[in-house]
Amino acid sequence: MKKINQWKFKTKSIAYIKSTTFKTKTAYVKVSFISIILGLLCGIIFLYCFGMNGFGFIFSSIIKPFASPVEPEGTIILLAVFILLGLGLALGFRIKLFNMGGSGQAIGGLLITYLFLNAITGGADFSKLPGGYGILLFLIFIVSGAIVSSLTGILKVLFNIHEVATSIVINWILWYLLKYVLFIKFDTQLNSPNLPEVFGSQLWVFAIVFAIASIIIVFVVCETTTVGYKYKVVGMQSTAAKYAGIKTNTFIIGVTALQGVFISAAGFFYYFGLKSNISVANDIMPLLGFDGIPIALVAFNNFLGIIPIAILWAVLKDGIQLTMNSPQYMGLPSETSDLLFGIIILFSTMYLLLMKINVTNYICTIIHKFKNPKFKSEIQILNSEIRELKKEKWSILLNKEFASEKAKIKELKSNLKSTTDVEKLKEELSNLSYEYNEAKTFKISKIKNKIKDLKIEKKSLIDKTLEEYNKNSINGLKKVYEGKYNSATFPILDQVVLIESEIQSINEELKNTNTENFEKLLKEKNKLEKKANSLIQKQELQIKEFKNNFVLTKQEAKKYLQNIKQNYKIEIKKLETKSASRTFRKLKIRKLKIDLLEKQMEVVKLYGSNI
Repeated sequence: MKKINQWKFKTKSIAYIKSTTFKTKTAYVKVSFISIILGLLCGIIFLYCFGMNGFGFIFSSIIKPFASPVEPEGTIILLAVFILLGLGLALGFRIKLFNMGGSGQAIGGLLITYLFLNAITGGADFSKLPGGYGILLFLIFIVSGAIVSSLTGILKVLFNIHEVATSIVINWILWYLLKYVLFIKFDTQLNSPNLPEVFGSQLWVFAIVFAIASIIIVFVVCETTTVGYKYKVVGMQSTAAKYAGIKTNTFIIGVTALQGVFISAAGFFYYFGLKSNISVANDIMPLLGFDGIPIALVAFNNFLGIIPIAILWAVLKDGIQLTMNSPQYMGLPSETSDLLFGIIILFSTMYLLLMKINVTNYICTIIHKFKNPKFKSEIQILNSEIRELKKEKWSILLNKEFASEKAKIKELKSNLKSTTDVEKLKEELSNLSYEYNEAKTFKISKIKNKIKDLKIEKKSLIDKTLEEYNKNSINGLKKVYEGKYNSATFPILDQVVLIESEIQSINEELKNTNTENFEKLLKEKNKLEKKANSLIQKQELQIKEFKNNFVLTKQEAKKYLQNIKQNYKIEIKKLETKSASRTFRKLKIRKLKIDLLEKQMEVVKLYGSNI
């Protein structure tokens, strides 16, 4: 059974990697990567505008958090904070719940913590706090945050108040409440009392373990359980979820409470591990809760994708601050790090545009234009038609085509001042203006539709040409191999799944059977396992044979292509030595290129049957 399960897992994994779902997910990874690279490049350009080495600044920012004598514990705590913030916000974003109350949830936890510490110590000196209170303070923090966060969900469910407005108002209420309590209880004017040290020097270990465990648990629950499936349905289509009997209101309240747990946990690690107190000297509310928004956005709310984005964020956030303290970068504004992150977020919001950018397809089109003169001329004709239509459209917009009508309207307007029959002239002017506008709009609309049709035709031509080339050239051999792999694998997979279900049924019977039937069932089970193993072995041998044939066939095809390319180069050299006209050479080269391409597209026909 172990071999059967391993083979099934391997086969399904390969099928998943080749599936459209996986390609879509990798497209999001590509967009995240592009947005980060573009953001950093824009930041580098900005730094060069200040007369500083942009590349050196970014490189230094990435290295500094790990360079001696800097201790990485602070960066690791910051990483845990960013993971938890991103996770909390992504949970809401995935069901279209935009909870902006992260700062309030952290402040709420801090407020209750200060009241608790004051009740225990009877003052503002928390250094004498007995040991063993770390877990209790952590629980107070996350429970307080969960209660504060769930208020937004409750108000949304009961009174249909939008969570953005509710959460922002709650942020400010809790901020002023914290300031009031600190003033009354501790007579605080500038900074709150220093928080006690919890978990000793191992807080960073607890922080990162809790953050990673939270990500894994949430991912497993969302991907493998009924609750996770319902959560996805609520996110994709809340109306359909209601008709399906899913309690959407319960999910909204539950998700907001869970957001509060993760975000307030981030607040706990931030204040106890990095800040130790909070400034209340002005009305600038801490923006901790908002730091998770870009992480969730750039990761496209993918729970596992939050981890690498949070790593980058933590390293850059810490590294930029450390680099800005270096002598060569002392002149930089303090907002530099915020600017860099802002640019990255800007590009991540343009994901639809970035997803449409297919660099590989663009490069293949340019190469194919060079290789295929016929294809190039067809594209040029379509581009020429599009340009002419655009010129015609601009001619209409600039009133060149309807110049006489425009002149007549202008003349009628000038006659309004001198004529006695104003009403008749106004009616004539109104009719003429209406006809002019209608004719202009109709013609522009007609041109736009023609341009749109030509662009679709152009795209269709490119896609069709590239697909035909990939299908019939050496690239098509891989598709032949994949076809053989599928035909040899999936029927076997179906048979193995059926045999496995029979084995499971026998296992159930073995639990509740007597000694006489036990031997019979065991023999039947062994027979089925042998049959399944035999099918797997047969499939593996077939695939091995196909793979060997594919490798050998590809080598033969490459030799064939080298020969025809060599002949092509010889013909071109012969042509250069001949004293022929430029037009003749051009036509001959065109013919040679088309012949070469046709021969390249015979590879599958010549060698495909060998796989």
